[in-house]
Amino acid sequence: MRSLRKVLTATAAAVVAVVGSIAVTDTASAAAGCRVDYTVASQWQGGFNASVQVTNLGDPVTAWDLRFSFGAGQTVNQLWNGTVTQSGAAVTVRNAPYNGTLPTNGTASFGFIGTSAGSNPAPTTFTLNGVTCTGRPVTPTSSPTTSPTSTPTQSPRPTSTPSPTRTPTPTPTPTTGPITVGATQLVADMGRGWNLGNQLEANVNGVPGETAWGNPVVTGALLDRVKAAGFRTVRIPVSYLGTIGSAPSYTVDAAWLGRIRQVVDLAYDRGLHVIINMHGDGYKSVGGAWLICDASGQEQIRDKYQKVWQQVASTFQGYGGRLIFESMNENFDGQYGAPTQPCYSNINAYNQIFVDTVRRTGGNNTSRWLLVPGWNTNIDYTAGNYGFVIPTDQYRSTAIPSNERRLMISAHYYDPWDFTGTESGAVTQWGPNATDPARTATWGQQDFMDSQLKKMHDTFTVNGYPVLIGEYGSIDKTAFDASNNRYRADYARALVATAAKYGIATAYWDNGYNGQYGFALFDRQTATVTQQGIIDAIMGR
Repeated sequence: MRSLRKVLTATAAAVVAVVGSIAVTDTASAAAGCRVDYTVASQWQGGFNASVQVTNLGDPVTAWDLRFSFGAGQTVNQLWNGTVTQSGAAVTVRNAPYNGTLPTNGTASFGFIGTSAGSNPAPTTFTLNGVTCTGRPVTPTSSPTTSPTSTPTQSPRPTSTPSPTRTPTPTPTPTTGPITVGATQLVADMGRGWNLGNQLEANVNGVPGETAWGNPVVTGALLDRVKAAGFRTVRIPVSYLGTIGSAPSYTVDAAWLGRIRQVVDLAYDRGLHVIINMHGDGYKSVGGAWLICDASGQEQIRDKYQKVWQQVASTFQGYGGRLIFESMNENFDGQYGAPTQPCYSNINAYNQIFVDTVRRTGGNNTSRWLLVPGWNTNIDYTAGNYGFVIPTDQYRSTAIPSNERRLMISAHYYDPWDFTGTESGAVTQWGPNATDPARTATWGQQDFMDSQLKKMHDTFTVNGYPVLIGEYGSIDKTAFDASNNRYRADYARALVATAAKYGIATAYWDNGYNGQYGFALFDRQTATVTQQGIIDAIMGR
Protein backbone atom coordinates (compact mmCIF):
# COMPACT_ATOMS: atom_id res chain seq x y z
CA MET A 1 0.00 0.00 0.00
CA ARG A 2 2.91 2.37 0.75
CA SER A 3 0.56 4.89 2.36
CA LEU A 4 3.45 6.84 3.86
CA ARG A 5 2.94 10.41 4.99
CA LYS A 6 -0.79 10.41 5.61
CA VAL A 7 -0.59 14.04 6.67
CA LEU A 8 -1.66 17.57 5.82
CA THR A 9 -5.15 18.71 4.91
CA ALA A 10 -6.16 20.64 1.84
CA THR A 11 -9.38 21.80 0.26
CA ALA A 12 -9.92 21.73 -3.50
CA ALA A 13 -10.66 25.13 -4.98
CA ALA A 14 -12.57 25.87 -8.14
CA VAL A 15 -13.44 28.91 -10.20
CA VAL A 16 -16.98 28.57 -11.53
CA ALA A 17 -18.77 30.49 -14.25
CA VAL A 18 -22.37 29.52 -15.07
CA VAL A 19 -24.02 31.04 -18.10
CA GLY A 20 -27.66 31.09 -19.17
CA SER A 21 -29.96 28.91 -21.18
CA ILE A 22 -29.71 27.96 -24.81
CA ALA A 23 -32.21 26.62 -27.28
CA VAL A 24 -31.74 23.27 -28.98
CA THR A 25 -33.63 21.56 -31.80
CA ASP A 26 -33.59 18.09 -33.30
CA THR A 27 -36.00 18.56 -36.24
CA ALA A 28 -37.64 21.57 -37.82
CA SER A 29 -40.87 20.98 -35.92
CA ALA A 30 -39.45 20.09 -32.52
CA ALA A 31 -40.04 22.36 -29.55
CA ALA A 32 -36.71 22.99 -27.85
CA GLY A 33 -34.94 24.57 -24.94
CA CYS A 34 -32.01 23.78 -22.70
CA ARG A 35 -29.63 25.01 -20.06
CA VAL A 36 -25.84 25.17 -20.35
CA ASP A 37 -23.54 25.22 -17.32
CA TYR A 38 -20.00 26.29 -18.23
CA THR A 39 -17.55 25.70 -15.36
CA VAL A 40 -13.88 26.61 -15.08
CA ALA A 41 -12.75 24.00 -12.58
CA SER A 42 -9.14 25.15 -12.30
CA GLN A 43 -6.72 27.66 -13.78
CA TRP A 44 -2.96 27.97 -13.94
CA GLN A 45 -0.58 30.30 -15.72
CA GLY A 46 -1.37 30.00 -19.42
CA GLY A 47 -4.09 27.37 -19.10
CA PHE A 48 -7.35 26.19 -17.60
CA ASN A 49 -9.65 23.18 -17.28
CA ALA A 50 -13.35 23.61 -18.10
CA SER A 51 -16.44 21.43 -18.14
CA VAL A 52 -19.72 22.04 -19.94
CA GLN A 53 -23.07 20.44 -19.16
CA VAL A 54 -26.11 20.71 -21.40
CA THR A 55 -29.55 19.94 -19.97
CA ASN A 56 -32.25 19.38 -22.60
CA LEU A 57 -35.49 21.07 -21.55
CA GLY A 58 -37.35 20.41 -24.81
CA ASP A 59 -38.17 17.47 -27.06
CA PRO A 60 -35.68 14.58 -27.29
CA VAL A 61 -32.69 14.97 -29.62
CA THR A 62 -30.48 12.28 -31.13
CA ALA A 63 -27.40 14.37 -31.94
CA TRP A 64 -26.07 17.75 -30.90
CA ASP A 65 -23.72 20.43 -32.18
CA LEU A 66 -22.74 23.13 -29.67
CA ARG A 67 -21.10 26.36 -30.86
CA PHE A 68 -19.65 29.29 -28.98
CA SER A 69 -16.85 31.84 -29.25
CA PHE A 70 -14.08 32.81 -26.87
CA GLY A 71 -13.64 36.48 -26.10
CA ALA A 72 -9.99 36.64 -25.02
CA GLY A 73 -8.05 34.46 -27.44
CA GLN A 74 -8.52 31.16 -25.59
CA THR A 75 -8.02 27.88 -27.42
CA VAL A 76 -9.12 24.30 -26.82
CA ASN A 77 -6.22 21.84 -26.66
CA GLN A 78 -7.76 18.56 -25.49
CA LEU A 79 -11.45 17.67 -25.27
CA TRP A 80 -13.22 14.57 -24.00
CA ASN A 81 -16.78 13.29 -24.46
CA GLY A 82 -17.04 14.94 -27.86
CA THR A 83 -15.11 16.13 -30.92
CA VAL A 84 -13.97 19.71 -31.37
CA THR A 85 -12.95 22.06 -34.15
CA GLN A 86 -11.85 25.65 -33.70
CA SER A 87 -11.36 28.45 -36.21
CA GLY A 88 -10.11 31.62 -34.61
CA ALA A 89 -12.36 32.34 -31.66
CA ALA A 90 -15.19 30.12 -32.95
CA VAL A 91 -15.50 26.67 -31.34
CA THR A 92 -17.72 23.78 -32.45
CA VAL A 93 -18.22 20.71 -30.25
CA ARG A 94 -20.13 17.68 -31.53
CA ASN A 95 -21.35 14.77 -29.46
CA ALA A 96 -19.35 11.61 -28.94
CA PRO A 97 -20.82 8.31 -30.23
CA TYR A 98 -22.25 7.50 -26.82
CA ASN A 99 -23.80 10.79 -25.63
CA GLY A 100 -25.66 12.18 -28.63
CA THR A 101 -29.13 11.16 -27.49
CA LEU A 102 -30.72 13.59 -25.04
CA PRO A 103 -34.20 12.84 -23.73
CA THR A 104 -36.28 15.58 -22.21
CA ASN A 105 -34.49 16.70 -19.04
CA GLY A 106 -31.50 14.58 -20.04
CA THR A 107 -27.94 15.89 -19.83
CA ALA A 108 -24.68 15.56 -21.72
CA SER A 109 -21.31 16.75 -20.52
CA PHE A 110 -17.91 17.35 -22.01
CA GLY A 111 -14.72 18.86 -20.73
CA PHE A 112 -11.52 20.29 -22.11
CA ILE A 113 -8.10 21.72 -21.36
CA GLY A 114 -7.61 25.19 -22.80
CA THR A 115 -4.91 27.80 -23.07
CA SER A 116 -5.35 31.43 -22.15
CA ALA A 117 -3.19 34.53 -22.29
CA GLY A 118 -4.24 36.32 -19.14
CA SER A 119 -7.98 36.86 -18.75
CA ASN A 120 -10.32 33.93 -19.23
CA PRO A 121 -13.93 35.13 -19.53
CA ALA A 122 -16.63 32.53 -20.06
CA PRO A 123 -18.41 32.48 -23.42
CA THR A 124 -21.65 34.46 -23.32
CA THR A 125 -23.52 33.05 -26.32
CA PHE A 126 -24.16 29.45 -27.32
CA THR A 127 -26.02 27.85 -30.21
CA LEU A 128 -27.03 24.22 -30.40
CA ASN A 129 -27.93 22.60 -33.70
CA GLY A 130 -28.00 26.05 -35.30
CA VAL A 131 -30.42 27.68 -32.87
CA THR A 132 -29.35 30.63 -30.72
CA CYS A 133 -29.78 30.52 -26.93
CA THR A 134 -33.17 31.78 -25.81
CA GLY A 135 -33.85 30.11 -22.46
CA ARG A 136 -37.34 29.04 -23.59
CA PRO A 137 -38.86 26.57 -26.05
CA VAL A 138 -38.75 27.64 -29.68
CA THR A 139 -40.01 26.27 -32.96
CA PRO A 140 -37.59 27.07 -35.77
CA THR A 141 -38.86 27.80 -39.26
CA SER A 142 -36.18 25.88 -41.06
CA SER A 143 -34.18 22.76 -40.61
CA PRO A 144 -30.90 23.00 -38.77
CA THR A 145 -28.01 24.02 -40.96
CA THR A 146 -25.62 21.50 -39.47
CA SER A 147 -25.61 17.74 -39.46
CA PRO A 148 -23.75 16.63 -36.37
CA THR A 149 -21.29 13.84 -37.03
CA SER A 150 -18.63 12.28 -34.87
CA THR A 151 -15.82 9.82 -35.25
CA PRO A 152 -15.10 7.55 -32.27
CA THR A 153 -11.63 8.19 -30.91
CA GLN A 154 -11.72 5.86 -27.93
CA SER A 155 -13.68 2.91 -26.60
CA PRO A 156 -16.84 4.33 -25.03
CA ARG A 157 -18.18 3.74 -21.58
CA PRO A 158 -21.86 3.64 -20.69
CA THR A 159 -22.04 7.18 -19.25
CA SER A 160 -19.92 10.29 -19.36
CA THR A 161 -19.67 12.37 -16.21
CA PRO A 162 -16.36 14.25 -15.85
CA SER A 163 -17.51 16.37 -12.90
CA PRO A 164 -16.16 14.98 -9.60
CA THR A 165 -19.18 16.11 -7.63
CA ARG A 166 -22.13 14.81 -9.61
CA THR A 167 -23.64 11.37 -9.21
CA PRO A 168 -23.72 9.58 -12.57
CA THR A 169 -26.80 7.81 -13.83
CA PRO A 170 -25.74 4.23 -14.58
CA THR A 171 -26.78 2.90 -17.96
CA PRO A 172 -24.40 -0.06 -18.23
CA THR A 173 -25.55 -1.45 -21.54
CA PRO A 174 -22.40 -2.66 -23.31
CA THR A 175 -21.58 -0.53 -26.33
CA THR A 176 -18.50 -2.44 -27.42
CA GLY A 177 -17.98 -5.99 -28.55
CA PRO A 178 -15.65 -8.47 -26.88
CA ILE A 179 -12.32 -6.98 -25.84
CA THR A 180 -9.80 -8.15 -28.41
CA VAL A 181 -6.48 -6.60 -27.42
CA GLY A 182 -3.76 -9.20 -26.82
CA ALA A 183 -1.06 -9.30 -24.17
CA THR A 184 1.70 -7.56 -26.10
CA GLN A 185 -0.56 -4.80 -27.34
CA LEU A 186 -2.05 -4.33 -23.88
CA VAL A 187 1.35 -3.60 -22.35
CA ALA A 188 2.18 -1.24 -25.21
CA ASP A 189 -1.15 0.58 -24.86
CA MET A 190 -0.83 0.95 -21.08
CA GLY A 191 2.51 2.72 -21.46
CA ARG A 192 3.80 4.38 -18.32
CA GLY A 193 1.36 4.29 -15.42
CA TRP A 194 0.74 6.32 -12.27
CA ASN A 195 -1.02 5.59 -8.98
CA LEU A 196 -3.72 7.83 -7.53
CA GLY A 197 -2.54 6.73 -4.09
CA ASN A 198 -3.90 7.71 -0.67
CA GLN A 199 -7.27 8.73 -2.11
CA LEU A 200 -10.02 6.14 -2.53
CA GLU A 201 -8.21 3.70 -0.24
CA ALA A 202 -7.79 6.35 2.47
CA ASN A 203 -9.90 5.83 5.57
CA VAL A 204 -10.41 6.84 9.18
CA ASN A 205 -11.33 4.06 11.60
CA GLY A 206 -12.37 1.83 8.73
CA VAL A 207 -14.56 4.40 6.96
CA PRO A 208 -13.19 5.21 3.49
CA GLY A 209 -12.97 8.81 2.37
CA GLU A 210 -10.88 10.32 -0.39
CA THR A 211 -9.71 13.27 1.74
CA ALA A 212 -9.13 11.22 4.91
CA TRP A 213 -5.34 11.24 4.56
CA GLY A 214 -4.90 14.88 3.60
CA ASN A 215 -5.32 14.84 -0.17
CA PRO A 216 -7.95 17.12 -1.77
CA VAL A 217 -10.94 15.84 -3.73
CA VAL A 218 -9.86 14.26 -7.02
CA THR A 219 -10.48 16.57 -9.97
CA GLY A 220 -10.41 16.38 -13.72
CA ALA A 221 -7.69 19.03 -13.72
CA LEU A 222 -5.36 16.65 -11.86
CA LEU A 223 -6.03 13.84 -14.34
CA ASP A 224 -5.48 16.27 -17.21
CA ARG A 225 -2.08 17.13 -15.78
CA VAL A 226 -1.22 13.47 -15.28
CA LYS A 227 -2.10 12.70 -18.87
CA ALA A 228 -0.26 15.75 -20.19
CA ALA A 229 2.85 14.58 -18.32
CA GLY A 230 2.83 11.44 -20.48
CA PHE A 231 1.14 8.84 -18.28
CA ARG A 232 -1.31 6.56 -20.07
CA THR A 233 -2.56 4.40 -17.20
CA VAL A 234 -3.97 5.39 -13.81
CA ARG A 235 -4.17 2.80 -11.05
CA ILE A 236 -6.85 3.78 -8.54
CA PRO A 237 -6.53 1.92 -5.22
CA VAL A 238 -9.94 1.44 -3.57
CA SER A 239 -10.98 0.41 -0.07
CA TYR A 240 -14.52 -0.69 0.79
CA LEU A 241 -14.25 -1.56 4.50
CA GLY A 242 -17.07 0.08 6.47
CA THR A 243 -19.14 0.88 3.37
CA ILE A 244 -20.02 -2.81 3.07
CA GLY A 245 -23.35 -3.76 4.61
CA SER A 246 -24.16 -6.83 6.63
CA ALA A 247 -24.66 -10.42 5.50
CA PRO A 248 -26.02 -11.97 3.45
CA SER A 249 -26.08 -9.31 0.72
CA TYR A 250 -23.00 -7.30 1.80
CA THR A 251 -24.35 -4.31 -0.12
CA VAL A 252 -21.78 -1.60 -0.82
CA ASP A 253 -22.97 1.91 0.05
CA ALA A 254 -24.40 3.40 -3.14
CA ALA A 255 -22.81 6.81 -2.59
CA TRP A 256 -19.34 5.30 -2.19
CA LEU A 257 -19.74 3.05 -5.23
CA GLY A 258 -21.01 6.06 -7.16
CA ARG A 259 -17.98 8.12 -6.17
CA ILE A 260 -15.66 5.31 -7.25
CA ARG A 261 -17.37 5.38 -10.61
CA GLN A 262 -17.03 9.16 -10.86
CA VAL A 263 -13.28 9.00 -10.26
CA VAL A 264 -12.91 6.14 -12.73
CA ASP A 265 -14.79 8.24 -15.27
CA LEU A 266 -12.46 11.20 -14.72
CA ALA A 267 -9.59 9.05 -15.96
CA TYR A 268 -11.43 6.81 -18.42
CA ASP A 269 -13.09 9.71 -20.24
CA ARG A 270 -9.65 11.17 -20.89
CA GLY A 271 -8.63 8.11 -22.87
CA LEU A 272 -6.51 6.66 -20.08
CA HIS A 273 -6.31 3.02 -19.04
CA VAL A 274 -7.72 2.59 -15.53
CA ILE A 275 -7.05 -0.08 -12.89
CA ILE A 276 -9.20 -0.44 -9.78
CA ASN A 277 -8.65 -2.93 -7.00
CA MET A 278 -9.63 -3.91 -3.46
CA HIS A 279 -6.85 -2.28 -1.47
CA GLY A 280 -6.96 -1.69 2.28
CA ASP A 281 -9.52 -4.41 3.02
CA GLY A 282 -6.67 -6.94 3.25
CA TYR A 283 -4.38 -5.10 5.72
CA LYS A 284 -4.28 -6.16 9.35
CA SER A 285 -3.09 -2.65 10.20
CA VAL A 286 -6.24 -1.02 8.77
CA GLY A 287 -9.30 -0.64 10.96
CA GLY A 288 -12.20 -2.70 9.68
CA ALA A 289 -10.03 -4.88 7.40
CA TRP A 290 -11.57 -8.27 6.77
CA LEU A 291 -9.90 -9.90 3.74
CA ILE A 292 -7.33 -11.55 6.01
CA CYS A 293 -5.82 -14.77 4.71
CA ASP A 294 -5.06 -16.31 8.12
CA ALA A 295 -8.28 -15.24 9.87
CA SER A 296 -10.93 -17.67 11.02
CA GLY A 297 -14.26 -17.82 9.21
CA GLN A 298 -12.83 -18.09 5.70
CA GLU A 299 -16.17 -19.24 4.27
CA GLN A 300 -17.79 -15.97 5.34
CA ILE A 301 -14.79 -13.95 4.08
CA ARG A 302 -15.03 -15.59 0.68
CA ASP A 303 -18.76 -14.99 0.47
CA LYS A 304 -18.30 -11.32 1.35
CA TYR A 305 -15.46 -10.98 -1.16
CA GLN A 306 -17.58 -12.53 -3.90
CA LYS A 307 -20.57 -10.29 -3.18
CA VAL A 308 -18.52 -7.08 -3.21
CA TRP A 309 -16.75 -7.89 -6.46
CA GLN A 310 -20.06 -8.88 -8.02
CA GLN A 311 -21.41 -5.39 -7.32
CA VAL A 312 -18.27 -3.62 -8.53
CA ALA A 313 -18.03 -5.71 -11.71
CA SER A 314 -21.72 -5.21 -12.47
CA THR A 315 -21.30 -1.44 -12.12
CA PHE A 316 -18.59 -1.39 -14.76
CA GLN A 317 -19.58 -4.29 -17.02
CA GLY A 318 -20.27 -2.03 -20.03
CA TYR A 319 -16.91 -0.23 -19.96
CA GLY A 320 -14.42 -0.99 -22.70
CA GLY A 321 -11.04 -2.66 -22.55
CA ARG A 322 -9.19 0.29 -21.03
CA LEU A 323 -10.69 -0.61 -17.64
CA ILE A 324 -8.87 -3.39 -15.75
CA PHE A 325 -9.88 -4.97 -12.44
CA GLU A 326 -7.26 -6.04 -9.88
CA SER A 327 -8.35 -8.60 -7.30
CA MET A 328 -6.54 -7.26 -4.22
CA ASN A 329 -3.35 -5.57 -3.05
CA GLU A 330 -0.33 -6.86 -1.09
CA ASN A 331 -2.36 -9.57 0.62
CA PHE A 332 -0.40 -11.74 3.08
CA ASP A 333 -0.39 -12.69 6.76
CA GLY A 334 1.54 -9.59 7.84
CA GLN A 335 4.71 -11.51 8.67
CA TYR A 336 7.61 -10.69 6.35
CA GLY A 337 9.37 -13.86 5.33
CA ALA A 338 8.52 -17.04 3.47
CA PRO A 339 4.80 -17.57 2.69
CA THR A 340 2.80 -19.76 5.01
CA GLN A 341 0.10 -22.30 4.32
CA PRO A 342 -2.87 -22.37 4.31
CA CYS A 343 -2.70 -18.57 4.00
CA TYR A 344 -1.33 -18.77 0.47
CA SER A 345 -4.07 -21.23 -0.44
CA ASN A 346 -6.64 -18.69 0.72
CA ILE A 347 -5.04 -15.96 -1.41
CA ASN A 348 -5.23 -18.29 -4.40
CA ALA A 349 -8.87 -18.94 -3.56
CA TYR A 350 -9.62 -15.21 -3.45
CA ASN A 351 -8.07 -14.78 -6.88
CA GLN A 352 -10.16 -17.64 -8.29
CA ILE A 353 -13.36 -16.25 -6.79
CA PHE A 354 -12.51 -12.85 -8.26
CA VAL A 355 -12.02 -14.20 -11.78
CA ASP A 356 -15.13 -16.39 -11.71
CA THR A 357 -17.31 -13.64 -10.24
CA VAL A 358 -16.25 -10.93 -12.69
CA ARG A 359 -16.70 -13.19 -15.70
CA ARG A 360 -20.19 -14.26 -14.62
CA THR A 361 -21.44 -10.67 -14.47
CA GLY A 362 -21.41 -10.67 -18.26
CA GLY A 363 -21.01 -7.82 -20.71
CA ASN A 364 -17.44 -6.80 -21.43
CA ASN A 365 -16.39 -8.47 -18.20
CA THR A 366 -16.34 -11.80 -20.01
CA SER A 367 -13.35 -10.66 -22.04
CA ARG A 368 -11.85 -7.92 -19.82
CA TRP A 369 -8.23 -8.16 -18.69
CA LEU A 370 -8.06 -9.11 -15.00
CA LEU A 371 -5.04 -8.56 -12.76
CA VAL A 372 -4.07 -10.94 -9.93
CA PRO A 373 -1.17 -10.82 -7.42
CA GLY A 374 0.71 -13.46 -5.52
CA TRP A 375 1.87 -13.31 -1.91
CA ASN A 376 2.29 -9.64 -0.93
CA THR A 377 2.87 -8.84 -4.63
CA ASN A 378 6.41 -10.05 -3.96
CA ILE A 379 8.36 -11.10 -7.05
CA ASP A 380 10.22 -13.99 -5.42
CA TYR A 381 7.08 -15.38 -3.78
CA THR A 382 5.03 -14.99 -6.94
CA ALA A 383 7.48 -16.21 -9.59
CA GLY A 384 9.23 -18.73 -7.35
CA ASN A 385 8.05 -22.12 -6.13
CA TYR A 386 6.19 -20.87 -3.06
CA GLY A 387 2.61 -21.79 -3.88
CA PHE A 388 1.19 -19.16 -6.24
CA VAL A 389 -1.48 -20.60 -8.56
CA ILE A 390 -2.73 -18.74 -11.63
CA PRO A 391 -6.54 -18.84 -11.60
CA THR A 392 -8.40 -20.81 -14.21
CA ASP A 393 -10.51 -18.71 -16.59
CA GLN A 394 -13.31 -21.09 -17.50
CA TYR A 395 -16.10 -18.51 -17.74
CA ARG A 396 -14.44 -16.15 -20.17
CA SER A 397 -15.97 -15.26 -23.53
CA THR A 398 -15.86 -17.97 -26.16
CA ALA A 399 -14.90 -15.23 -28.62
CA ILE A 400 -11.40 -15.12 -27.10
CA PRO A 401 -9.03 -17.36 -29.12
CA SER A 402 -8.00 -20.37 -27.08
CA ASN A 403 -4.32 -19.47 -27.33
CA GLU A 404 -4.82 -15.99 -25.83
CA ARG A 405 -4.89 -14.95 -22.17
CA ARG A 406 -7.04 -12.42 -20.39
CA LEU A 407 -5.23 -12.64 -17.05
CA MET A 408 -2.21 -10.58 -16.05
CA ILE A 409 0.06 -10.80 -13.02
CA SER A 410 0.68 -8.03 -10.48
CA ALA A 411 3.90 -7.40 -8.56
CA HIS A 412 5.45 -4.44 -6.74
CA TYR A 413 9.08 -3.34 -6.66
CA TYR A 414 10.68 -1.27 -3.87
CA ASP A 415 14.17 -2.80 -3.60
CA PRO A 416 16.33 -1.76 -1.86
CA TRP A 417 13.85 -0.53 0.74
CA ASP A 418 16.51 1.37 2.69
CA PHE A 419 16.79 3.68 -0.35
CA THR A 420 13.17 3.69 -1.55
CA GLY A 421 11.20 3.71 1.69
CA THR A 422 13.14 3.83 4.94
CA GLU A 423 12.49 7.18 6.58
CA SER A 424 16.02 8.23 7.43
CA GLY A 425 18.85 10.07 5.77
CA ALA A 426 21.28 7.15 5.82
CA VAL A 427 20.77 5.87 2.25
CA THR A 428 20.06 8.61 -0.28
CA GLN A 429 21.84 7.43 -3.43
CA TRP A 430 21.31 4.57 -5.85
CA GLY A 431 22.71 3.19 -9.07
CA PRO A 432 25.89 3.48 -11.11
CA ASN A 433 25.99 7.28 -10.77
CA ALA A 434 26.17 7.17 -6.97
CA THR A 435 29.14 9.16 -5.66
CA ASP A 436 29.13 8.25 -1.97
CA PRO A 437 29.35 4.54 -1.04
CA ALA A 438 28.38 5.39 2.52
CA ARG A 439 25.03 6.70 1.27
CA THR A 440 24.41 3.76 -1.09
CA ALA A 441 22.83 0.41 -0.21
CA THR A 442 25.06 -2.63 -0.50
CA TRP A 443 22.40 -4.56 -2.44
CA GLY A 444 19.44 -3.96 -4.76
CA GLN A 445 21.34 -2.16 -7.49
CA GLN A 446 20.69 -2.31 -11.23
CA ASP A 447 21.85 -5.90 -11.77
CA PHE A 448 19.50 -7.10 -9.03
CA MET A 449 16.62 -5.13 -10.54
CA ASP A 450 17.26 -6.76 -13.90
CA SER A 451 17.31 -10.25 -12.44
CA GLN A 452 14.06 -9.70 -10.54
CA LEU A 453 12.12 -8.45 -13.54
CA LYS A 454 13.56 -11.21 -15.66
CA LYS A 455 12.01 -13.71 -13.23
CA MET A 456 8.57 -12.29 -13.94
CA HIS A 457 9.25 -12.34 -17.66
CA ASP A 458 10.49 -15.91 -17.71
CA THR A 459 7.68 -17.21 -15.50
CA PHE A 460 4.69 -15.32 -16.87
CA THR A 461 5.31 -13.06 -19.87
CA VAL A 462 6.72 -15.80 -22.09
CA ASN A 463 3.64 -17.89 -21.28
CA GLY A 464 1.21 -15.20 -22.43
CA TYR A 465 0.45 -13.61 -19.05
CA PRO A 466 1.45 -9.92 -19.13
CA VAL A 467 2.97 -8.46 -15.98
CA LEU A 468 2.37 -5.13 -14.26
CA ILE A 469 4.74 -3.65 -11.71
CA GLY A 470 1.80 -1.90 -10.12
CA GLU A 471 3.88 0.06 -7.62
CA TYR A 472 7.45 1.34 -7.54
CA GLY A 473 9.16 4.56 -6.52
CA SER A 474 11.30 6.17 -3.83
CA ILE A 475 10.69 8.78 -1.16
CA ASP A 476 12.09 12.29 -1.04
CA LYS A 477 15.26 12.54 1.09
CA THR A 478 16.55 15.85 -0.22
CA ALA A 479 16.47 17.17 3.34
CA PHE A 480 19.51 14.96 3.94
CA ASP A 481 21.13 14.96 0.51
CA ALA A 482 20.46 17.75 -2.00
CA SER A 483 21.31 15.36 -4.85
CA ASN A 484 18.72 12.77 -3.81
CA ASN A 485 16.23 13.60 -6.57
CA ARG A 486 18.88 12.77 -9.15
CA TYR A 487 19.08 9.22 -7.81
CA ARG A 488 15.33 8.95 -7.46
CA ALA A 489 15.12 9.78 -11.16
CA ASP A 490 17.88 7.27 -11.97
CA TYR A 491 15.95 4.60 -10.08
CA ALA A 492 12.69 5.33 -11.89
CA ARG A 493 14.40 5.48 -15.28
CA ALA A 494 16.14 2.14 -14.72
CA LEU A 495 12.99 0.41 -13.46
CA VAL A 496 10.83 1.53 -16.38
CA ALA A 497 13.52 0.79 -18.97
CA THR A 498 14.23 -2.65 -17.53
CA ALA A 499 10.54 -3.45 -17.38
CA ALA A 500 10.14 -2.41 -21.02
CA LYS A 501 13.06 -4.65 -21.93
CA TYR A 502 11.10 -7.60 -20.53
CA GLY A 503 7.68 -6.56 -21.89
CA ILE A 504 6.35 -5.45 -18.48
CA ALA A 505 4.05 -2.49 -17.74
CA THR A 506 4.68 -0.16 -14.80
CA ALA A 507 2.81 2.27 -12.51
CA TYR A 508 4.65 4.73 -10.25
CA TRP A 509 3.42 4.97 -6.65
CA ASP A 510 2.32 8.55 -5.87
CA ASN A 511 0.79 9.15 -2.43
CA GLY A 512 0.05 12.83 -3.04
CA TYR A 513 2.54 14.05 -0.45
CA ASN A 514 5.27 16.52 -1.42
CA GLY A 515 8.12 17.16 0.96
CA GLN A 516 10.31 15.05 3.20
CA TYR A 517 9.61 11.33 2.66
CA GLY A 518 6.91 12.03 0.07
CA PHE A 519 6.37 10.07 -3.16
CA ALA A 520 4.41 12.75 -5.01
CA LEU A 521 5.13 13.88 -8.57
CA PHE A 522 2.24 16.39 -8.61
CA ASP A 523 0.62 18.92 -6.32
CA ARG A 524 -2.96 17.66 -6.26
CA GLN A 525 -4.28 20.92 -4.84
CA THR A 526 -3.09 23.01 -7.79
CA ALA A 527 -2.81 20.23 -10.41
CA THR A 528 0.81 21.14 -11.11
CA VAL A 529 4.00 19.13 -11.57
CA THR A 530 6.43 19.05 -8.64
CA GLN A 531 9.00 16.48 -9.82
CA GLN A 532 9.56 17.08 -13.52
CA GLY A 533 12.96 15.38 -13.41
CA ILE A 534 11.49 12.10 -12.17
CA ILE A 535 8.65 12.31 -14.70
CA ASP A 536 11.16 12.89 -17.50
CA ALA A 537 13.10 9.85 -16.32
CA ILE A 538 9.96 7.70 -16.32
CA MET A 539 9.15 8.85 -19.83
CA GLY A 540 12.70 8.19 -21.02
CA ARG A 541 13.40 11.83 -21.78
